[in-house]
Amino acid sequence: MAGKAKWLRQRGTTWFVRVGVPKDLREIVGKSELHEALGGNQREAERRSHAVLTRFHAILDEAKLKLAQGSGTPPRLARTLDAAKLAHHHYQSQLDEDAALRDSGALAKIGHDRATYRRLFEGGYTSALREVVSGIAPDDKIGATIGWAIDAYAADKLTKAEPGTPEWRALARTLAGIQLEVLQRQKERDEGQPEAEPAHPALKPSAAPVQAKRDRVSILDLLDGYLAELRASGRGAEAEKRWTPGFKQFVRHLGHDDASRLTKADVVAWKDALLTTMSPKTVRDTNVAALRAVFQWAVDNDRLKANPAKEVKVRVLKKVRNREKGFTLDEAKAVLKAARDHSPAHSDNPRTRESAPMTAAKRWVPWLCAHTGARVAEMTQLRKQDVREENGIAFVRIAPEAGSVKSGQYRDAPLHPQIVEMGFLDFVKAAPDGPLFYVDNPNRAGKSHPSKQIAGRLAMWVRALNVIAAEVDPNHGWRHRFKTVARELGLDPRVIDKIQGHAARTAGEDYGDVTLKAAYAAIKQMPHYTIAKKADQSAA
Repeated sequence: MAGKAKWLRQRGTTWFVRVGVPKDLREIVGKSELHEALGGNQREAERRSHAVLTRFHAILDEAKLKLAQGSGTPPRLARTLDAAKLAHHHYQSQLDEDAALRDSGALAKIGHDRATYRRLFEGGYTSALREVVSGIAPDDKIGATIGWAIDAYAADKLTKAEPGTPEWRALARTLAGIQLEVLQRQKERDEGQPEAEPAHPALKPSAAPVQAKRDRVSILDLLDGYLAELRASGRGAEAEKRWTPGFKQFVRHLGHDDASRLTKADVVAWKDALLTTMSPKTVRDTNVAALRAVFQWAVDNDRLKANPAKEVKVRVLKKVRNREKGFTLDEAKAVLKAARDHSPAHSDNPRTRESAPMTAAKRWVPWLCAHTGARVAEMTQLRKQDVREENGIAFVRIAPEAGSVKSGQYRDAPLHPQIVEMGFLDFVKAAPDGPLFYVDNPNRAGKSHPSKQIAGRLAMWVRALNVIAAEVDPNHGWRHRFKTVARELGLDPRVIDKIQGHAARTAGEDYGDVTLKAAYAAIKQMPHYTIAKKADQSAA
């Protein structure tokens, strides 16, 4: 058995690689050591350790560069290595394994005659390697000659080169050249001669290694920077939740995490790949829009020279509409009647029993949305302290601190007299402090706010009522209807926009303030919804 490499450690029955992080780099790397488990087989652990060690040293090299440049941005673990790093790793790992065999006496124990081996076998293998290096070898011969090395790197996820591709053939040519260097060093060792310096270009020091590293810009680091700037303004939670998985998938698609290497063609290829499984609207409004926003932020902050996603377009055909976007009066009445009359199904099982906040959400949120035109999630995030009264006007304050507001600005929406008459203020008065429509859990996991989850459940509940058309969004339908009714009444568009949280359309419209009094005057003109009463109940 070969001697244990110095970077290998055994804990119980598991072997692992451990590399200490120098003190001056620990703040950048974020840990005092780098380690990775390699299983219980020592020989297999030694084989895999070289690839892991190469990756760890790449992390430390990047951290040293960031320290020299005064940057504290933590380096990211590289998923793959380029051909130059693989060449260095292959050369060193092959010679390390050869040295371990010699040092352990394994070759002597089995009576291995290296001179005879070279005379019988090495000549043919050397010729095959040279044919691969020349580029004239067919794929099957490349696989038989040096494919074992590429397969090992693919198994360790250090390369994504697919057999037969130009990338795979180029890597094979490089590794075949390195293997010739390895055979030459082994011959020198067999003959007791000093080992010569390798002549292969891939093993030569780079003419300007520091500059090449300095130009590397992590795609995921750019996303982190963009989100950090949003968080400083109290925003970005929704973007982080929706965009992070897409960016990680984009990096996996590319096979690298370097924004400085990106081209428009890379983004177009990514777009085309997404369109095979996703709708054009989702690809345009989420994936490509996210790349464009983050890369433009990077350009604005001198992190990138150009935005590779700026000119990438996704053609989305205009959706064919066979009816209005908002609820019709009959649809609105049907949903509001179901809300008013809702009573949860009885269940002795606490897991299937509807919670009191969910019941309250079904009872009140549709009515609140119908009479304010607010987003459903803006209503489901309401807290007791958000329901207020000023100068005789009852209103709800829709504030970012309660959950999220698309504009990032608070606004006050007066309560329609019908909601007050139905007892909403009494419900609020009797409710405990805190959220009205969900149970607050300070230890909740995940980035999705509970109000968003309740809004989603409300959408499913409304859809399950089977009283609205499939083309209408069960939540957003209220916003469209509110705007439609306001136009029919000839109400001031600026006042209605203010109530609904829409931005002013012109600079002139943004002059002056829409006061609570002006908003309430508009709300009072919105009609009551006359709902057929139950046998034991007066009409709402």
